[in-house]
Amino acid sequence: YLQKHRFAQRQIAAPPAPDLGIVAVIPSYCEPDLARTLASLAACELPPCAVELIVVFNTPARDDEAMHRRQAESRQAAESWIRSHPTAIRYHLLDFPDLPERHAGVGLARKIGMDEAVDRLEQAGNAEGLILCLDADSMVETNYLQEIHRAFAQNPRAEAACIYFEHPTAGDEFEPDVYRGIVRYELFLRYYIQALRFADYPYAMHTVGSSMAVRSAAYQAQGGMNRRKAGEDFYFLHKFIPGGQVIEINGTRVIPSPRAADKVPFGTGRAIGNWLAGDRSYWPAYVPETFRELKALTAAVPDAYDAPFEGLPEAVAAFLVSENVAAQRVEIRRNVAGRAAFIKRFYQWFDGLKVLKYVHFARDHHHPDGDIAGAASRLYEWAQGAALDLPEAPDAAARALLEVYRKWDRAKTDIQSPG
Repeated sequence: YLQKHRFAQRQIAAPPAPDLGIVAVIPSYCEPDLARTLASLAACELPPCAVELIVVFNTPARDDEAMHRRQAESRQAAESWIRSHPTAIRYHLLDFPDLPERHAGVGLARKIGMDEAVDRLEQAGNAEGLILCLDADSMVETNYLQEIHRAFAQNPRAEAACIYFEHPTAGDEFEPDVYRGIVRYELFLRYYIQALRFADYPYAMHTVGSSMAVRSAAYQAQGGMNRRKAGEDFYFLHKFIPGGQVIEINGTRVIPSPRAADKVPFGTGRAIGNWLAGDRSYWPAYVPETFRELKALTAAVPDAYDAPFEGLPEAVAAFLVSENVAAQRVEIRRNVAGRAAFIKRFYQWFDGLKVLKYVHFARDHHHPDGDIAGAASRLYEWAQGAALDLPEAPDAAARALLEVYRKWDRAKTDIQSPG
């Protein structure tokens, strides 16, 4: 199916510029404001290479006539904007109006666009060219293209990148409760990553689909993008993170939309939709005790080369039993030549998905959720040995905490335990 449609569309695509170095990819499904994203990219300062943008209009075959009409209108609006705003960026609008229901979704749409980006870069003879992932409702800072190009140029071994992001937390575009919710949701995302870093977990990085980039050669080596309907970004980046060749680009900013949406079963849109439909005074979060116990495990991993895990805290010990870690340890030990290789292989097994599974296990059996503001505040207190002086009003406290966590992320400063 994909080969048939790609072949048809490649016949009308102009050949890439010889110096093509960056291809951005945007999946678009009934997006009313795609032109704003196009304008945001067009306003970027250009890097010293040619840039192209691929927009994948992806529509499940089962969609009714109204949805297909909305897609057609969105594409027509994008075509109109492109005609009236000539830029140095080359645009390619790919239309897939009848994707099979089994796979139709954001993962497949990203895959179509990223595979096409590989083809464009290969035609240009640039296997090390960059593929950027953005969303159709996200804005970027004007140095977005230049900063990503610079970061990869300064890190020639880097295979992929996580790009700094900030949701808008105030404005007139959405109702106030949307902004109240997005403050808590982004705080939750940052708290989770910083809590993993507090636990000394080595693979703690953001995995946000609108804020990532990859070299074409590395993309191909790892088998490309998956076709998941949600969480495709998490699974994709965790192919690269264990190799240690993923960089964090904090010198620019992606600005994802805070809007509610139900196109995917989880993620920003779904989280904000649930917030608006439920209790708007409480945002659940994993409590810091979960990560304090995880920290005991990470401290014990090097010694597990010599002897089985013993004396671990209750939640993490029970989880490891449920995952048969004893047999896994023996298997890893049998196939490595030294401690360093053992540690690397252990974390290939205890990967990002396994950690998330542990966190959910700890929540369900040992450490029930708390509110995000309380969890984030307590983690800070553990790390710094002093409490934050937060406003009493819950909304103001959440905003103050978010600013603290944003600064940690942007400065690449991990939370450290006392002493």
